Amino acid sequence: MSDVNATMARIAELEAMAAELKALKQTVKNTVRMKVSAKGGISIYGLQRMPVTLYAGQWERIIELCDNGALSEFIGANEALLTRKGETPLAHPAVKDVPAPKASKAPKSKAKSKAKPSAPKNGPTDTDLAKIQALNERVAKMPASDLFSDD
Repeated sequence: MSDVNATMARIAELEAMAAELKALKQTVKNTVRMKVSAKGGISIYGLQRMPVTLYAGQWERIIELCDNGALSEFIGANEALLTRKGETPLAHPAVKDVPAPKASKAPKSKAKSKAKPSAPKNGPTDTDLAKIQALNERVAKMPASDLFSDD
C-alpha cells in the first residue's frame, strides 16, 4: 500500500507543479518585455497575442509623439470613439480617419536631389536609365569575384 500512497503523493505533487507552471506562464505572458528580432527590429511582447515589432527609427518616432504630447492629445480628442481591451467595440459607421500629428523626422545622412520632375514619376527617368545601363556595362566587364567588392 505504501507504493500506491507514494505514487498518489507524487501525482499530486506533479499536478501542483503543473498548476504553478501554468500560473507562471500566464504571468510572463502578460508581462511587457522586449527582444531584438531576427531582422534587427524591436519586438514588444505582452501587449497582444502577437508581438509588436518595429525598427528602432519607428519606435523613436512613436516616442517623439509621446514626448511632445501629440499621442495623448489625439487620445483625448478621440476618447468617445476609442475602446479599451475587454470593452465592447463602438459602432460608428461614419467615423472619419483622423491622421495623427506628424513627428519631425531626423535628418537623413544621404543628400537628396532637389530637382523635381515636372510630371508625376511613374518609372525611372532617363538619367536613372543611363545610370543603370552604365552600371550593367561595368558589371559585365567584371570577373565574378569582384562583383561584391566595395569600390
